[in-house]
Amino acid sequence: MALMEASRRLMAGLSSMVDKKVKVILVNGKWYEGLLTGFDHPSLNVMLEEAIDNNGAKYPRVIIRGESISEILMTEIPLFDPEDFKQYLLRELKLREHQVKVIPEAGIVEVQGRYKVSEKGVEGIGPFAEILHEYFTKYIEERKKLLQG
Repeated sequence: MALMEASRRLMAGLSSMVDKKVKVILVNGKWYEGLLTGFDHPSLNVMLEEAIDNNGAKYPRVIIRGESISEILMTEIPLFDPEDFKQYLLRELKLREHQVKVIPEAGIVEVQGRYKVSEKGVEGIGPFAEILHEYFTKYIEERKKLLQG
């Protein structure tokens, strides 16, 4: 894999963590948990909201310098999993494999080359988009039940 591709995947992975709960472990062992609301590139400074640190102190907003970060862990399991949703569509709508494509770096499932489905919903118009929306809603409800135990 080319270095540029690896860098692009890293940024896509970090982007997919925005608006999710994360734990940021610093090189000195201290950590913060909170909602990742932003980061910059290439320094990888991150911003957390509704954060708590390893001593239990709460902060409305924390900005952490990238050079002090050891690890960033996503602690929230996302409701929408593009690969899982692809399999769901193949099974439920009896679509063929070539009709459903996952674009992992964007967190998108492309259906029939015309419709895009992400954690935000369905992009596209027409009767098939409405069907996709129904299945998306059903999928999200099933995932909520599964993740809640």
